[in-house]
Amino acid sequence: MNYQFDYEKFCETFNVKTDKAVDSLRLTHTQDICFKLFPYKASGKAQAPIVTELDGIVSGFFRKALGVETEPVEFEALCNSLIEEMDIEDEDVEFFKDVIQSLFFEDSDFVAKNLGLYPFQTRMNNKSEERLAGFLLNILGVDQHDCIDIGNAMDQYQYNVIEKMVVEAINATKTTEKDTEISYFPIIIDVQEKFKKDFHFMLHTEMTTLEDFANLLAVYYFYYMSQTCVALDQFGMGSRENPLCLYYALDWEKVSKNRRCCIEGWERIQTNVNHMFSHAITLEILNQHSMNGKMFDYIQLQEYAKQNPEEDEQIAKEIEKAENAYVSCVGDYKRFDQIKYSVGGTKTDAAIRHLFRCVEEQFLNTDRKRANQFYNEKFIEFCKARWIKNRRKSGLVLNLTERDIIFLTKIAIKDKEKIRLIDLYKEYEYRGIFLDNTSKEYLQEFFTKLNLIDKKSDSGDAQYVKRIL
Repeated sequence: MNYQFDYEKFCETFNVKTDKAVDSLRLTHTQDICFKLFPYKASGKAQAPIVTELDGIVSGFFRKALGVETEPVEFEALCNSLIEEMDIEDEDVEFFKDVIQSLFFEDSDFVAKNLGLYPFQTRMNNKSEERLAGFLLNILGVDQHDCIDIGNAMDQYQYNVIEKMVVEAINATKTTEKDTEISYFPIIIDVQEKFKKDFHFMLHTEMTTLEDFANLLAVYYFYYMSQTCVALDQFGMGSRENPLCLYYALDWEKVSKNRRCCIEGWERIQTNVNHMFSHAITLEILNQHSMNGKMFDYIQLQEYAKQNPEEDEQIAKEIEKAENAYVSCVGDYKRFDQIKYSVGGTKTDAAIRHLFRCVEEQFLNTDRKRANQFYNEKFIEFCKARWIKNRRKSGLVLNLTERDIIFLTKIAIKDKEKIRLIDLYKEYEYRGIFLDNTSKEYLQEFFTKLNLIDKKSDSGDAQYVKRIL
């Protein structure tokens, strides 16, 4: 591997100020230069808005997937382009424009309401949404095969006459956009196959509304982030493909503190989630090495050290060099020498854990805790808005609404006529959503009220849930 810490690169990346006093902070906590972990910035809501609704990123997701770019769709220009291709009486022109305005615009913004137009929706001036769209594209593993299928689905979509005209007019002006930024590094990879199965199914069904795709992205965004935060806190011992079981409650049921949804849900991961910024900085430091263009995460470094034990000590020494460079620039924190090394595992993993502790401790014990909070809250606030319910005495609990259940059931059953109830639970679990027996009883009652239960016998394993139309 020849892993070597590059001090000059470190100084450039972290904007080290050699002329400042040694007992002051002489660097900037930078991330996303050599290692891209999460799409967040350590800034307040005014500079880096928090994205809690994913409807706004669907357009960016499709645009980046297809690599297309257009000038903003302007009302008059679009109308003129359409009229040129039509045989229309002069007295009907204004009426036609009114129709286009009502169907495709909100004020001056072009609004996409079908699959073929999502990439061309007017961009909002929200860089947080743009970063999140690119992040999801990378970590969900969207590749050329997926892009071809998106194009095929757009071609096969059942447009009405006016929609077809608008799609053709806009497609005539599109250009290819080449993304030159480095990609986000996927820590958890089992999410990719799961997402793609659901995504490709939806592309070729009627589940192509903005709400449908926003729901899908919300499911896998939370799945990836929650499992990644857990894996990162396990450092080199983390797993890319063995997800932690997280338990949810149904929105309308009452819960008590001893329920699994209270113990093994949000409560189980909220500490991990609060370490995100420290991991982003630690991984940025670790990737200040001499191998340009190569990104290493904790798991890769640990696996290499285990497979090549003769290099373990040397890699650990290089990581210690990186740590020394870092702590020498954080002169306003005086207790680095009190941080103990972990025992066990490879020397490489121990060095990584110690570096992380150094980063974490200085954030928690200086005025930089605010930047740490700003970064971590970007995901936490999304969770609170989308997946968490405050159960008062029982605390914060992962939550499924009726909307979530209907959506999850649709993508679980897909084009089958029905599914065994016990198999439906397994489909939920496949997507990272676990229910205890009490929640399962409430869910069965919910399906019964909707007349979706097809009983073959009184035994639970012989009950079926019918497809939701």
